[in-house]
Amino acid sequence: MLEQKRTSGGQIFPSPQKGAVIEETPPVFSFLREGKGKKYRVEVQDWSGNPIFEEETEKNYAIPKKPFAPGKYRWNLFCGEEERGWQEFSVSENAVVFLRKSAEEVFSCVPKVRPRHLFFQEDIPGILKKRAAETETLKRNIAAACARTLPRPPLFYSFEGEPEYREYFGEYREYCDRDLVACALGHALLGDGKAAQKAKELLLTICSWNPDGPCAVNAPWNDEIGLSNARCLPAVYDMLYDILTEQQRYIVEKTIIAYARQCEERLCRLDFAENPGDSHAGRLPAYLGEAAFVLKGSPYIKEETLIRWLAYALEIYGGIFPFYGTADGGWAEGAFYASSYTKWFLPFFMAAERFAGVRFLDRPFYQRLPQFLLHFAEKGRENHPFGDGYWCGSEDAEWRGFFAQNPFRIYGERFGPEAARRKAAEYAAPELFELHLLDVFLPEGTPPEQRLTGEASPMAVFEEAGLAGCQTNLEDQAHGTGLLVRASKFGSVSHQHADQGSFALIRNNQVLITPSGYFGRCWGTSHHRNWTKTTKAHNCILVNGIGQETDSFRAAGRFTDWGHEENKSFYLRLDLREAYPMLEFYERSFALTEKELIVRDRIRAKEGCEISWLLHMLDRPALQENGTLVLEHAGQRAVVIPDSSFIGKPEISDRFGTEVNEGVDEAFWVSMPKQYHVTFRTAIKKEHRIEVRIRIG
Repeated sequence: MLEQKRTSGGQIFPSPQKGAVIEETPPVFSFLREGKGKKYRVEVQDWSGNPIFEEETEKNYAIPKKPFAPGKYRWNLFCGEEERGWQEFSVSENAVVFLRKSAEEVFSCVPKVRPRHLFFQEDIPGILKKRAAETETLKRNIAAACARTLPRPPLFYSFEGEPEYREYFGEYREYCDRDLVACALGHALLGDGKAAQKAKELLLTICSWNPDGPCAVNAPWNDEIGLSNARCLPAVYDMLYDILTEQQRYIVEKTIIAYARQCEERLCRLDFAENPGDSHAGRLPAYLGEAAFVLKGSPYIKEETLIRWLAYALEIYGGIFPFYGTADGGWAEGAFYASSYTKWFLPFFMAAERFAGVRFLDRPFYQRLPQFLLHFAEKGRENHPFGDGYWCGSEDAEWRGFFAQNPFRIYGERFGPEAARRKAAEYAAPELFELHLLDVFLPEGTPPEQRLTGEASPMAVFEEAGLAGCQTNLEDQAHGTGLLVRASKFGSVSHQHADQGSFALIRNNQVLITPSGYFGRCWGTSHHRNWTKTTKAHNCILVNGIGQETDSFRAAGRFTDWGHEENKSFYLRLDLREAYPMLEFYERSFALTEKELIVRDRIRAKEGCEISWLLHMLDRPALQENGTLVLEHAGQRAVVIPDSSFIGKPEISDRFGTEVNEGVDEAFWVSMPKQYHVTFRTAIKKEHRIEVRIRIG
């Protein structure tokens, strides 16, 4: 019997799962490997037992070439003499037809003309007309780039420690992702001779460095510099091709080839097809595909190699990716990382669509992403729970840059709903989006024939991703009450936190109750690891002072029931037992109206235990004599009425368990706003029924 049991948080979930309703046809059949060098056979039957599909493969997925008709099916996985057992699934009546094409077919459609990657020459007038405001920002970036010197060589590797790398990385992104890309676009779009010369100098300088050295994709210090090169160099080369000599083309092409080989090596080493939860590696298949497009016709690499790279990209993005996002459109790592990992592949997606009609963006996840962003990426909000980066406010330059260019612009404009299109306009053309220009000047895509988004809903439960949003005034969140909640099958791995059951309460776009903590200068610092990612930093419970396990795929939660009455009242019910293995039963529920939130916990432990009930906020709360807690922030107000089973006065603190700057070199200390933490405690009992009322306004 093939158990197909996951052993890490980055592994795929075998799919289709038992009883699943598939919204894309043909479905993708994915599974876990049973060991190295194994061969597998996938069999699919209709509900009457007639064979529909069969394939033998050494990969951990199989993708039929023809669509399945709506209806019930069952599938089985075989490995040698063992089998998993038949599992039923169904294909929805409204399933989107997404037909894959072979790498050979797509590659044959790539034209010889330049530029050809981001856009064709004939696309340029339309791009400039559509992106007039963005073009003015581009011109400012070009002027700044031309006034700067060339980048200094990457010597940080001689220094033992994080600070010098971070300093260099910040500089380098400005030189590469901003200056190089801006000047290349200036040449291709505007015919700016000064920009062209600057871009050429920058490109050749970067390509003069050893691609296998400190700027490698697989560098031991950090991979971001190598990832910038792998992302930017193909597009820039395509735009500058006509002003480079044959010798210069040789230098640049050999550099692009080196970075592409590094991407391929890393993906193979990770076995990314089975382990797509590796965060940064999610970018790499797109970079392989882009290299294949740009290098077609190169005398310095075999065509079969380019087709192999392209085949990998097409299969990954047409099959198992995205991992932290599924057909419902949610992203388990929260809005900040949704903004990143729905953008890196866009140039590849749009090129594949232009060349060969491969419409990745028609897949259900991408069509429904705007619904997620409406709830979790509201522009005027001061932070955006959940996951790492939640503390970035809407006016933060990087946040504005991400959201101006892609999710709300590309996804909102293409798919709607109408509310998302209006939000896209609100985010349009910010003053700062220097680091993400490759996503700004893309030609318009083709709207889908079958739209899945429908109208914007005041309640959106992204069951697979494990996030839910409730808004009493979705289209005007500056005048309404919002509730965001997490209960995810993905656990606490990657950029997620140990926060199953946590919530954020928002009034008129001001966050009254919020998760707490920061990066503490960078990911993985003592503060980030020992506070921000832990349960005690969130609006959850502790059991005898113990929270959920960090970096664990087992610390999971799930939504079991939900509903709403228009925009008047909402309820959610969560099963959090898996996140607290010391408990026999844990159910948390929420009931929300415009003026009140009720949080109920039903807990049964194996033995008597104390419950610590946690809240976090941005301003110090006031404790009243009657035991209530008054929260005031940015003109908004809420009153917390604690459960009668809480004992003593709540503890109120403005200290983190691990301070923000702990373990960070003094020269790089950062100043972050204070946060406040409230702990209510219960008596020791085996069973707890807790009800906390929060009156709003």
